[in-house]
Amino acid sequence: MRRIFLSLLFVLFSSNLNNAWSADEKNTQKQMLSVSRQQLQDVVSESGFFNESPAVFHPQCNNQRLHEKVLARIAQYYKENPESSIVEQRKQALMLKSLKNFVPVDIESFPPKESYAVADRLIDIKINDGVKAKDMSLCKSEGKREIYLLIYPHNNLYKVEIINFPGQPISKDFTTVYD
Repeated sequence: MRRIFLSLLFVLFSSNLNNAWSADEKNTQKQMLSVSRQQLQDVVSESGFFNESPAVFHPQCNNQRLHEKVLARIAQYYKENPESSIVEQRKQALMLKSLKNFVPVDIESFPPKESYAVADRLIDIKINDGVKAKDMSLCKSEGKREIYLLIYPHNNLYKVEIINFPGQPISKDFTTVYD
C-alpha cells in the first residue's frame, strides 16, 4: 500500500512540475531539440554509416588469392559439368595449367576488336551498374586461349567475372567474389 501511495505521489508531482514550466521554457526546449536533430542529421549525411568503397583492397592481377578463387570457381564448373571424353578432360587440365599468370590490361585503351565480349561487359557495367573505369581492373591470361578477369566493386566486396571462358557465353553468371 505504501508503494502505491509513493508511486501515485510521484506521478502527481511530475505532472504538476510539467504544468509549472512556462511557455518560454517549453519553446526554448523545442528550439534546442530542433537544433540537436539538425546537427544529428548533418553528421549522418556528411559521414554516413555506409562506406561506398569495398571492405577489402582492390586485388591486382598477380594476386595469389585472386588466382585461387578463380581456379576454385573453374574447378567447381568442371565438377558440375563433367566431360566424358578423355580428350576434353585433357583440354580442361591444360586450361587450368595455363591459367597461372594474368597481366593487367588498360581499360581506357582496350580495343573492342580484341574481345567483343569484354568490351560489351565493360560498357554494361559502366552504364547499368554505375561503376567508374578507375574502380575496375581487367586482367588477361597468358596463353593460347585468352581468358579475362574483370574485377569491380559490388556489395562492399569485389566481384570477379571470368570472361571468354569456354562453355560460358554469359560471363555475368560465371563469377567469383574476392573477399
